[in-house]
Amino acid sequence: METGIDKEKLLYYRALIIKHLRDPIKMRLAVVSASLLVGIGAVYVPFSNRLAKQHAKLEKQIAKANSIHDVENLRKQINLYANRIPEVSATNGWVQYILGGIRENHVKLRDMSSRQPRRVGPYKALVMEMELDGTYANLKNFIEWLEQSDRLLRIDSIRFKKRQDCLLMKIVVLGLVRGNATKNR
Repeated sequence: METGIDKEKLLYYRALIIKHLRDPIKMRLAVVSASLLVGIGAVYVPFSNRLAKQHAKLEKQIAKANSIHDVENLRKQINLYANRIPEVSATNGWVQYILGGIRENHVKLRDMSSRQPRRVGPYKALVMEMELDGTYANLKNFIEWLEQSDRLLRIDSIRFKKRQDCLLMKIVVLGLVRGNATKNR
């Protein structure tokens, strides 16, 4: 049975290898090279694969820990403002709160209406449109009262119109309420 390998060439290469391996320096080089190849194939490649898998797991755990940290920070921030969003915060409660500020600042209410609430994350913003008249000082005090309010609200727009005896102000105020508190109670 013939394998297709020339025996003379095989014997020549075998003699050449033996000749070179008898030299101690070349023998050491061959042993170090073979050891290096075995080390790479048997040790480095499997360990590098395991290391890559562990690195991927570590990255997932770091991302998870960062998410947990972010959620904890968000909860702390919510707690900072939780007392500024009342437990009972229906539309009637906000109207009463605004009317109290109007009375306190001696401003005359000409018209008040509410628009469709806006969604703001887990909360809703009640939108109140008011038309008020009064002196400049009283209207200024009312705006300052709104800005320094113990509730979370924002003045969305404000317009002034001068009348003969007073100043007319049209204002749109957004007040933050809990998401399920838009119905009148």
